[in-house]
Amino acid sequence: MRVFIMTDLEGPCGVNGRPASGSPGNQIINPETAKKALTNEVNACIEGLVAAGADSVTVVDGHGGSNSIDIFALHPAAELVQYGGTFYYAYPEGKYDAAIQIGAHSMQNSGGFLCHTFNSHGTSEMRLNGTPIGEIGVETYICAYFGIPMVLVSGDECACAEARALIGNEVETVATKEAYNRYSARNYSPEKVYAELREKSKRALERRNEIPIVKIPENIILEHEVMCPNTADGAEGAGAERLSFNTVRYTGSDFMRLWLGRYMSPEAVEAHYGKFLKYS
Repeated sequence: MRVFIMTDLEGPCGVNGRPASGSPGNQIINPETAKKALTNEVNACIEGLVAAGADSVTVVDGHGGSNSIDIFALHPAAELVQYGGTFYYAYPEGKYDAAIQIGAHSMQNSGGFLCHTFNSHGTSEMRLNGTPIGEIGVETYICAYFGIPMVLVSGDECACAEARALIGNEVETVATKEAYNRYSARNYSPEKVYAELREKSKRALERRNEIPIVKIPENIILEHEVMCPNTADGAEGAGAERLSFNTVRYTGSDFMRLWLGRYMSPEAVEAHYGKFLKYS
């Protein structure tokens, strides 16, 4: 069995963050501790997956810069994907039996620790067919596009609740901390978190056929409400429909082409990703 793990850096216990100094955005202020925290949680997850029979684990360093996991301390059963340049993202391409998100954070306006939607101070809200969606949701839909169930999500209590609301109570979740506000949280014991990750990762993989794959709408409407109208100007210039001073809309019937089309032209999507996508 093959498992795909997408990581982020805001969700592990022990990660400390503040508003970025001198520029908009969240900033991890204990990066070495955060890197260790994420690597430890990924390793605990992999231990559970191996116990459940996983043969291969691909870990994607999904935090900005793709430099948040210590490869020298990573579990030997895993391979690490780091991305940059035109390879905007790493996609599972339908080659996996299950997907997991470790270190996830909740969407903008959720009240979770370091909550945001892709751009900490750039996105006011993102809506998929009228329903607010964040990074947990987008990652889940990406995996659903390739027929892969999202079987476990870890992060703070808000992130776990967001995953259950989207996927259903069948999905396994591991809470690492409870947010007091965007920049303050009560962290749970790391050892207890690691133990729960081992247990629930094993159970999640064993239950993978019981956890639903979210249904992607046939007609997709993605609305992006931004904080700065300059961002909306740029999106409109690249082909998005302008709805208001700070909101643009993307429509389509192929989720991945629509999502990638936010960053590049249709020609570039086909050139870089067409061979991985459906209907190509």
